[in-house]
Amino acid sequence: MNKNVSNKRSETKKAAILVGAQKVFSKKGFLNVTMQDIIDACDISRGGIYLYFHTPDDIFFETITQRSVRQFDDIREAVKNEPLFDDLLDAYLSEHKSRLINHIQGAPSLLRAMYEYSFTHHDARDSHLKQKQMNATKATVRSILDLGVKQHKITNHNTKTLADSFMLLIEGMSIMALTGTLKEQQIDDQFQIFMHQLT
Repeated sequence: MNKNVSNKRSETKKAAILVGAQKVFSKKGFLNVTMQDIIDACDISRGGIYLYFHTPDDIFFETITQRSVRQFDDIREAVKNEPLFDDLLDAYLSEHKSRLINHIQGAPSLLRAMYEYSFTHHDARDSHLKQKQMNATKATVRSILDLGVKQHKITNHNTKTLADSFMLLIEGMSIMALTGTLKEQQIDDQFQIFMHQLT
């Protein structure tokens, strides 16, 4: 068999495992997932999955790494096209609100799994991934805010601090959403407070 064809099949199989695993992690979190759960979800043999991964930890790390690569692609592309800042910010905040409401309602999500993994994994590889995700999130928010400065919609030019503030706000509300203590009105109120910081 051609080596390129073999490599392509291998990558396709690995990608299918990650898709199946993401569904399992979204439903069960991280701590409750076993290799057997992932094997069952992917309809793959035990020997087949061990060709690619050895533990749920390895699979989850790869799932999050892949997700991190693509997570902000759409918003970065939108910023490059320089849309109206107000429209872009409204869409971005609406997306976050929808996500938070889904968490409140208990919809399947990787968020619980991500927190469980984060609280239990502290080696250099994991710390590097966490830092990379945090930096990407802040850079994305800052790029939106910088667009607002460029279009004279934001008078507070300290976009680095504003981006930090927004990230902390979202993280706090995400934890509250997972615990069922966040209300929709609180989301609206907190976003309104953030908007006031822009001027």
